[in-house]
Amino acid sequence: MDLVDQIVANLAVEPGQAEKGIGAILISMRMSVDKATFEKVRAAVPAHESYMGRALMSGARTGEMIGVAGPAALSAGLSAAGFKKEDVPRLGRIVMEHLRPSLGTDVIEKFLAGAPALKA
Repeated sequence: MDLVDQIVANLAVEPGQAEKGIGAILISMRMSVDKATFEKVRAAVPAHESYMGRALMSGARTGEMIGVAGPAALSAGLSAAGFKKEDVPRLGRIVMEHLRPSLGTDVIEKFLAGAPALKA
């Protein structure tokens, strides 16, 4: 089961919404990890660019694109993607567990420390 399917099954959301949620988290991660680390994310989530683009567009208002600017803005990005506050920790857990084998526990824990919205 791929990452989108896991989110759809566990959170009862549409695939497009799952992609936007993944994208918002990955944008936040991209802003907080070095290039070498993010290359590992690219390998773990081959469609990452598509998901990140969908997340950016989910914040669009009358042609104005509002981007997610790192962990501090993650809640806003996930809200724009249509996730309820109470579902965000589960979404974060699913995405982080998907990335953990590629990134390692230390990177995941450091990212989560700066992204409290993803913690339960």
